[in-house]
Amino acid sequence: MLVKTRKRMMMMLAAALTATTLTSACSNSKEEPVTSPGNTDAASNLTEAGFPIVNEPVTLKVFGCKDPNHAEWGDVLIFKEYEKMTNVKLQFDELPANAQGCDEKRNLLFAANELPDIFLRANLTNTDIARYGQQEQMLIPLEGLIDEHAPNLKSIFEQYPEVKKSVTAADGHIYSLPTVRLQSSGRSEKIWINKEWLARLDLKAPTNVDELFTVLRAFRDNDPNGNGKQDEIPLGLRDIGMVYSTFSGSFGLEQQMGYQINIKDDQVNIWLKDERFKELLQFLNQLYSEKLLWQDFYAGDIPNWRSNLSQALIGMFFIQASDPFLQVENQFTGMTPIVGPHGDQTHSATGPIAAPIGTFAISKVNKNPEAAIRWVDYFFSEEGSKFFQYGVEGETYTMKDGKPVIHDSIKNDSRGFMAALGQVNLVPGGSFPHVVTDTFGNIVENDKVLEANQFIEDYLPETVLGAPIFDKATSDQIIPIKADIDKYVRESVAKFIIGELSFDKWGEYAATLEKMKIDVLQKAYQDAYDAKK
Repeated sequence: MLVKTRKRMMMMLAAALTATTLTSACSNSKEEPVTSPGNTDAASNLTEAGFPIVNEPVTLKVFGCKDPNHAEWGDVLIFKEYEKMTNVKLQFDELPANAQGCDEKRNLLFAANELPDIFLRANLTNTDIARYGQQEQMLIPLEGLIDEHAPNLKSIFEQYPEVKKSVTAADGHIYSLPTVRLQSSGRSEKIWINKEWLARLDLKAPTNVDELFTVLRAFRDNDPNGNGKQDEIPLGLRDIGMVYSTFSGSFGLEQQMGYQINIKDDQVNIWLKDERFKELLQFLNQLYSEKLLWQDFYAGDIPNWRSNLSQALIGMFFIQASDPFLQVENQFTGMTPIVGPHGDQTHSATGPIAAPIGTFAISKVNKNPEAAIRWVDYFFSEEGSKFFQYGVEGETYTMKDGKPVIHDSIKNDSRGFMAALGQVNLVPGGSFPHVVTDTFGNIVENDKVLEANQFIEDYLPETVLGAPIFDKATSDQIIPIKADIDKYVRESVAKFIIGELSFDKWGEYAATLEKMKIDVLQKAYQDAYDAKK
């Protein structure tokens, strides 16, 4: 039955896409985007400020992708409470985020022009935003609504111009809203090391490449967990993607514009064929060949990695929060990034303030866009952030020393913290439009995580630029180029590190990237950077 349903859905999608393409081809590309449905009655129903948002109740249809830890969205505590506060009722259509069906259903809604009022946590990519916003005008521009009805967002844009730049499309309009993490710990992978192993072996956390090898070899050879087995994993990178970020800052490489990019003197450089990247891979190859690096890092077996982590079998690793190893977190402490061979000591395993940027969008069929933007704007205030993350005071949290503390019944729930939290809010899985500040922090980051973050705070890049929203012509040109390059680099990187590809072949690897038009890709990023300077 599921196969037949999916086949029918895909046939409908193909037909609708054909119709949409024909309609788009006949439309006037210079037509100004729709800014709002212009419903006078809806505007008169809106209150000036505060709650409720509307005098008479309104219902908005919402489509989104549900994390496995979420309750049914209609049963989530904050949504039920917020409806009482706002007079805005949400009619949810959510599908599991980890199923292909959610993305298929979203694309079908666009293709068939059967739009909800709001896309919330709907996995909208930059390409989706460019296509359905600036090209097909199915998502409305938000900047006018923000200026008039979203004071919290407007304030963030004014204080942090890079946030506004991140969500502004190539045509100058804003079609979607981001998660905003003003607290640095919320966007950075921490560097963790087992302090009990260090103490048992009379060692200190490494500060440079040579010391790192010394410590990791001791972890490998000297049974630091004391169980008489050689089961320790000295360094545990959880997947191949970690190669580009975890030690890259120690080799002078950053992650700008959502890609493997350095920016110096306003010049964009994709460093995938640079000598510094080669040195990084040679460093990782040595770690791997000495069995200091987890031997299955490239396989993408996250459950196995998490299992090793929860048993404290990994001596050093990178992760943003401690929820996968809460029971053993006290064995670990943070550490500063190592100084690389050329004296670099940046921590590049961090993201932009605004990411992801496609968490919330208003469609052209929404007759209450002012109410919708007022609805979401509350979550970009400190009070709204606290409400979203912690729920209702007295019911799900209490205040202690000016900070919200989640109730133990949720924190220690037998189903796991995230599953219990998913009854309260949509924090599990992220991608909800809200702000995280130092005042109330991030609920998944306990004191141990904040302590680990202190080790890296002084080594973060001054600014991390988000991925640009390219126009259609640029997207059509570079998407296939980037897809081919990413696949080739990913395969080559794994082979270089595990020794299946000799570094004598580096020249051939670099030449292949040139043939794959990496220069065209770099120019696209350069043009996008220049446009927002």
